[in-house]
Amino acid sequence: MESQSFPSAPADVVLYDASDGLYGELLDPPTVIESSSSAGQQVHSGADLSDVPNHLRSVRYGYADTARSSAESEDIPINFYNYSMSFVRIRWIDTSGQSPPSHVWTLAPNQEINQSTTAGHVFVFSTVVAQGEQDLFGSNETEAILGAYRPKRALPSGMHHSIQVHDGESGGGYILEVVLSDESSYDALVVASSWLDKQVVLSQNRQDSIKTLGLLHTIVSNVIKDPTNDKYRKLRLSNSTVEKRIVRPWSPMEFLRVLGFVRQTLPIDNGEEGDDEEHLVAEMPNESRLELYRSAVGLLDQLKRRCSPGFVVDVAPPTPWDEPVLLSGGSGGGGRGRWSDGAHFISDEDRWARVERARRFRRNAGPRPAPGNAPSDRGRWGRPR
Repeated sequence: MESQSFPSAPADVVLYDASDGLYGELLDPPTVIESSSSAGQQVHSGADLSDVPNHLRSVRYGYADTARSSAESEDIPINFYNYSMSFVRIRWIDTSGQSPPSHVWTLAPNQEINQSTTAGHVFVFSTVVAQGEQDLFGSNETEAILGAYRPKRALPSGMHHSIQVHDGESGGGYILEVVLSDESSYDALVVASSWLDKQVVLSQNRQDSIKTLGLLHTIVSNVIKDPTNDKYRKLRLSNSTVEKRIVRPWSPMEFLRVLGFVRQTLPIDNGEEGDDEEHLVAEMPNESRLELYRSAVGLLDQLKRRCSPGFVVDVAPPTPWDEPVLLSGGSGGGGRGRWSDGAHFISDEDRWARVERARRFRRNAGPRPAPGNAPSDRGRWGRPR
């Protein structure tokens, strides 16, 4: 049975991704249309896809240059929801950029389907907008592209990737949305930790990073220690330390928001009537929410270690927010787990050998550090800047 081509018209659509691209790629209609129209000219069997990450085809994702197992070995549950008033068509794309008719599903309004996939597989979404003459699909419908989604990795919580189609908020167009459906909010907490890593750990100077993470650690630990104490669940935003460490860099605010802190305007203690101040306030957590707080402490501990003077990215243990990358060597018919093993994963011994070679060429390098405190790949001791 022959593969089907793709629609060539974009839909009026807005894209939202609650994971900020950490768990998957959400591709807009122009990218899908451009990729599909050029696939026949640029892609051939066994091509190296590492330099074309947005090409419309199923490719291989994995964790390059680490001893961590590759992402494509994980089964990823994925759910598709059509909450719009239109019919939505979903196509799985194989490694040659084609869509086998056996892997096409049409969802009626308020219908959903569940699938199991692996990292790197592409699903294209389109909507049936009108009846018309026979088109490229060999059907009697006219379609418009909503976008595409390519999962990068399984969610830390083990929950499914949730892709939803809604009608536009203004009554026209559509919304294609990646939703984090984990009720414990752990997946969202990992996303917030990745933002902390980028904005606080890797961009501020080390002392500022340690102070910011230390304040967050104290806030969360105090709630765990005494969850019934209101003062531990209330932060005055006008406080100079809170304003500098929490409010200005938005990632700490997002981290606390995931834990349940919300902005509230409250009267000033011992103040006159009408004297109000903004606070961050959290409700008294139940046991499941306390478990999220404990997970937050563990994530903050990992972030604090990344601020230590001897931290080096190359030899650091993996974090839950490590992003997999596109790997070459993907081939075959796109069946789950049927990729050729074209990627090279560096073992711990290889990594330490690399560090040793760099150390020999480094003047006054000193003795070999303990594991976890290796020299950076930029020729300095400590974390790369």
